Amino acid sequence: MTVALLFAAPLFAPAHAQDGAIERELHWVVTREKFELAIERLRATQNRDTQPLVILSHGLLVNSAFLNLDDEHSFARYLARAGFDVWNLSFRGTGRSLAPLKNPPKRWDLDAFIEQDIPQVIRFVVKESKKPRAAWVGYELGGMLLYGYLAQKKDPAIAALVTIAAPLTFAEPEQKPIKNLLELNDRPTLKNFLLYLNAPFLMRLALPVIPKLERLFYNPDNLDPQTKEKLLEEALADINPGVLDHLLLMIEREEMVSARNGFRYREHLKRIQLPVLLVGGGDDSLAPPKALQQIHARLGSADRTLRIFGGKSRRETSYGHFDLILGRDAKKEVFPFIGQWLKKKLTQR
Repeated sequence: MTVALLFAAPLFAPAHAQDGAIERELHWVVTREKFELAIERLRATQNRDTQPLVILSHGLLVNSAFLNLDDEHSFARYLARAGFDVWNLSFRGTGRSLAPLKNPPKRWDLDAFIEQDIPQVIRFVVKESKKPRAAWVGYELGGMLLYGYLAQKKDPAIAALVTIAAPLTFAEPEQKPIKNLLELNDRPTLKNFLLYLNAPFLMRLALPVIPKLERLFYNPDNLDPQTKEKLLEEALADINPGVLDHLLLMIEREEMVSARNGFRYREHLKRIQLPVLLVGGGDDSLAPPKALQQIHARLGSADRTLRIFGGKSRRETSYGHFDLILGRDAKKEVFPFIGQWLKKKLTQR
């Protein structure tokens, strides 16, 4: 073998945009706190009733444009053209998602995503698409959050899970550079200053001129200059102060934990028994292969697959973190592998 309350969003965008054979619609999921989470639907115009349902979710420091950057570097469009009904989510505080008009919260942590936003998104997409089950495909944070969600509850609406570059631990030698962030706990003035400047500004400033930082996020040899420029201009996102504090807590504990009660998600991975595909890059310092191997070993599913791209020989493309989606050969190597796995899991009877 291999309850949050859902509001049907009244702010449906009626305008359709044609992307070749792909129709695109913009929807909003309204949360209990009145956040309006933007979610773009992409699907081919034919055979709609039989298109398997997929929810895409982006990572930290990027928005949903990361998964739909342009025609050559769009995982969302690739899946839509491959025959999937694709919903590309923008988490709260990112992309086109909107904060409440009255008294908007200024801080939130990752627990809010797991407890409030994710179940509402799932129910909205299933209801709106009129399809009973979906696969969740999460890049980095988007995958980590689904581990957290499914480690606490079974959701019959999720048929399969794909995580891309999504670690749950931060103790591997390759991950040592991210521990430098812990200095922010001892330097609150610096932390506040960096939050004021915001993450997109800092990354646009630092990535092109600091080679070590650049390699932390991607293999420069696997990312075209035009793609990097578009990433820096269109796909970066702010980090909320509460999310930053939660991230620092997890780095300090060396694993993903709840900000409120210290719940250790990796200790409950046995509860996840649906089909799972873990995808990683051989040269990814943020989500190194050994960190993904730990998750693979702990999952309760008998149907679980770990696929690491690159890093085994000089002839293989060397994949880092961002380039699993934006790399030169991702469309030929990474996307088809995930698409074929999804098709098999979502169409088998």
